[in-house]
Amino acid sequence: MTSTSETSEQPTRQRLAGSKLLTPRVGLLALVAIGIVGAGLELAFERHWQTPVQFIPWSALLLLGIALVLLAAGGSPRTLTVVRVLALVVLLASAYGVYMHVSVNYGAGAFDPAWEGLSPLTQWWYALTKSVGSAPPLAPGMLAQSALLLLLASTIKRPGH
Repeated sequence: MTSTSETSEQPTRQRLAGSKLLTPRVGLLALVAIGIVGAGLELAFERHWQTPVQFIPWSALLLLGIALVLLAAGGSPRTLTVVRVLALVVLLASAYGVYMHVSVNYGAGAFDPAWEGLSPLTQWWYALTKSVGSAPPLAPGMLAQSALLLLLASTIKRPGH
């Protein structure tokens, strides 16, 4: 015998499962939106606008936002191409951001007296893991993650299309 709460939940679950609102595509788009907001907040908290280079991730977020709206609003082949190109531009910006953060950290290692005694591989490892410097190398990865999710969402057809 089933309990009353289990039987009353079944129709709700069936309605949600059959709903056009809860699709993998919508879930991916929601994750992209969350990534954009999260990265924007992180950039704002870090006051990431002191130099012209620090505006690159802000531009990348703008491109992601535009691509997200385009993908959510339509699915024509031309729109999909634009979305994918924008996502690829953001991926490139993200890779550049990781490179810049690691490079800045590597440069900060010169202030450590023991730096010259370390092997180049160890120096780069320390720069990558933020053992030296203060630039978070994985922060630009948030942009890459959102861009990849957007690319993935662009491969899923909209319901009814």
